[in-house]
Amino acid sequence: MALSSLERAISIAFMILFVVFQFSHNVASDSTEEAEALLKWKASLQNQNSSLLPSWILSPANATNNSTHCADWSGISCNQDGRINKLNLSVSGLKGTLDGLPFLSFLFLEYVDFGKNNLFGVIPVQICNLSKLKYLDLSVNVFSGKIPEDIGLLRNLETLHLNNNQLNGSIPRELGQLTSLNDLTLSNNHLDGSIPTSLGNLSNLGRLYLYNNSLSSSIPPEIGNLSNLVTLDLSINSLSDQIPSGFFENLRNLSLLYMHKNKLFGSIPYEIGNMKSLLILSLHGNQLSGHIPNSFANLSNLVGLSLGDNAFFGSIPYEIGNLKSLRNLSLHDNQLSGHIPNTFANLSNLVHLSLRNNALFGPILQ
Repeated sequence: MALSSLERAISIAFMILFVVFQFSHNVASDSTEEAEALLKWKASLQNQNSSLLPSWILSPANATNNSTHCADWSGISCNQDGRINKLNLSVSGLKGTLDGLPFLSFLFLEYVDFGKNNLFGVIPVQICNLSKLKYLDLSVNVFSGKIPEDIGLLRNLETLHLNNNQLNGSIPRELGQLTSLNDLTLSNNHLDGSIPTSLGNLSNLGRLYLYNNSLSSSIPPEIGNLSNLVTLDLSINSLSDQIPSGFFENLRNLSLLYMHKNKLFGSIPYEIGNMKSLLILSLHGNQLSGHIPNSFANLSNLVGLSLGDNAFFGSIPYEIGNLKSLRNLSLHDNQLSGHIPNTFANLSNLVHLSLRNNALFGPILQ
């Protein structure tokens, strides 16, 4: 017997209600699994009463409410379906490891910030399965071991902060697969080996901080292809060889360049004058030599210039005296000779000037 129109409508309505109920049940189940996973990790920490975690409780009255942790748990945010998409537990006094945190239970995470705590142990490989992740900050902790090679799977990552830990080993070349990155900070660790050439693939990168590690070998010329870089800090490493030819040609947006306290030698490439956005240039404490290029005349926005403790020789280019924005100028401990340029009288904003241990003579006009 054929169903009447009314019966068909009722049947369809019941089917829709069933699907909605089933979906809601699954979401509630998944959300409860997330909450229970967080509580299990909390129990593994050495200080469960830190500033944020006391709010992480499931009382009998709300244990079945799948959104209670979204609304009431500090440091937790959820998407419209009640799934956790943000963990912001920075500066929370956490002490322990991430071993007990099952990242595979949090596949909707887009933002993770555990910065400035006392977390230790290795970085779990599981964290590399969070395919939606855009922001990851594990900085200022006590993490050790190597950076997982699988970190290259986080293709949506835009910010990666692993600085101020005790990480060792080399920088994984797989980081070059994270082409959405605009901020990469690995400074203040114990990383060694060479800088991977694959970092030259990170065309969206605006900030690259690798300072205060034990990185060696030469600076990859590929880093010079990162035309969106605003800050590049390679200082306090053991980088050697010459600054690559043509390195500065494409870095037109660079404002801050720190390469001090390495083992670089040879001359400063003339095309450094192309970087007209440069505010600070720090090359002191290397083994650089040759003449100071007069192309510095193009760096009209320069505020700080530090070339001390190298082996530059010859006279100081008079063009430096035309950099009227300069506030700090350090040329000490070189082999410079001749008159101090009269154009130094133009440096009306100069606060700090260091010329000691050279063979310069003449007055500094004011």
